[in-house]
Amino acid sequence: MKSISYVFIVISNILIVTFLAVLATVSTIMAGDVIQGELAFSDDASTWITTLNLLGINTVVPVSSWFGDRFGYKKMFATGTLIFVCSSLLAAFSFNFAMLGSARFLEGIGSGFIFPIGLAIITQTLPPDKLPFGLILYVMAAFGAGFAIGLPLSGYLAQFYSWRIIFLIIVLVASLTFISIILFQDNIPGEKTTRFDYFGYIFFALFISALLIALTYGPLPSTSQGWRSPYILGCFLVAFVALILTILIERKYVAPFLPLGLFRYPVYTTTCVAMFLLGMSIFASVGTMMQYMMDALKYERFVSGKIGIIYGLPLGIFSIIASILIKKLPVPIVTAIGLCLLVYSYFLNNILDWQTGPEQILLILLLRGIAIGLSLGPATIQALQSIPKELKNKGATILTFFRQVGGTYGGTLIAILVIKRQIFHAARFGEQTNLQLPGVQVAARNLASHYKSTFFDRTGNAQALTKATIVQNIEIQAYVQAINDALFIFGWVTLVVTVILMIFSLLQWQKNKKAFKIESHHALETTNRS
Repeated sequence: MKSISYVFIVISNILIVTFLAVLATVSTIMAGDVIQGELAFSDDASTWITTLNLLGINTVVPVSSWFGDRFGYKKMFATGTLIFVCSSLLAAFSFNFAMLGSARFLEGIGSGFIFPIGLAIITQTLPPDKLPFGLILYVMAAFGAGFAIGLPLSGYLAQFYSWRIIFLIIVLVASLTFISIILFQDNIPGEKTTRFDYFGYIFFALFISALLIALTYGPLPSTSQGWRSPYILGCFLVAFVALILTILIERKYVAPFLPLGLFRYPVYTTTCVAMFLLGMSIFASVGTMMQYMMDALKYERFVSGKIGIIYGLPLGIFSIIASILIKKLPVPIVTAIGLCLLVYSYFLNNILDWQTGPEQILLILLLRGIAIGLSLGPATIQALQSIPKELKNKGATILTFFRQVGGTYGGTLIAILVIKRQIFHAARFGEQTNLQLPGVQVAARNLASHYKSTFFDRTGNAQALTKATIVQNIEIQAYVQAINDALFIFGWVTLVVTVILMIFSLLQWQKNKKAFKIESHHALETTNRS
């Protein structure tokens, strides 16, 4: 039996490095435009600073368990940490987009080992009765602290000092933790492995990359012909063919890296979809709220980051509360409560406009943090309880993958909906500000008079400023309403998935209850005969 001090060191190492991996992702949400301005790259390139990091994670997570089994879990966790440290150092000293983009992708590869391998080590280190608490602690420290500390810290350093300091802090702390991993952790041998599934993995990585490129570039105004562009259509075609080939290969391969047999279990499959939506909420929806505060409301980065504490702190606290609730209530009930709160927070987004005060934003972020804290850990436990014991390691890896993919594609899908709805709302609000309408004429005269008296206008610029102000307000309100529409749609999707998950959970509960009765009856008959 492992000593308490050893378990403490191992868990601490994992939580610290996982927290830093989340911080690295959060940092570019808060400092993206500062980095763009300093390194002088385009808006199109800017979208890839965060996306490349998540793409690196997504391409590695599905195969991380194979590497853990082949080389040992300590070695692969240390390797992931070392890649993460070196790439963060490269990011800190980047002087153009190529260097920073490469660093962010390599950082994602390191994180792709850190997330699932760290979770697997926790699973193998803690005794079964302590495992639920360990999973909840993992969620609390990694994501709760990652956002509660990461958002204000990144905003503060980007605003008052330099975004490079964020990556240097990551390098320093991760380096010390890497030393601790090497010196104090024992290697955990994996299971016997078969030959690596090269072709399946290559086509799967091609599917992820091609689809992400198509979804990222398709809605951008700079893309010629938009969704009808031969380049975008070609990416979709490559993604479709790669997906078909991946499925065909994985069905025939003896030990596939993507065990399709897991998806025979309805509760597990539906929870994977719920994980995608939770990943989208963890990264994409919160990132969207930060951009709303900085772009639409013109809040300072540090102020936006401080408001973000109200999201990360409840996420961590209610992760602990969830560990208490699952002892009193069935796990699916706790998961459903969290998901329903998440749906409500999406619907509540419609109270926001371009003049919203911080109170409404705080309420939405508070509910969203509580929702994820209540649902993320229990959903993971619920999914793993629904599959056979021998599949739990790979099952945990696939759940991690869906969570990370949700953060990647969720942000892209939100951006697509925002662009489409922003065009619609700009036209709708523009119709209401027709200068031929008497009410609009009065408002325009009052605004022009204000500019004349405020700026002592003598050259007639007041009229131009008036028109520019009206147009700017329309654009901001259209942007805010587009965000509300996008999250409203995802709210309905989350609600449908929650209902389906509850139905499958109820059917699974009835099936287990019936099996337990039959087993008890056979046991009783055997006892009576003896």
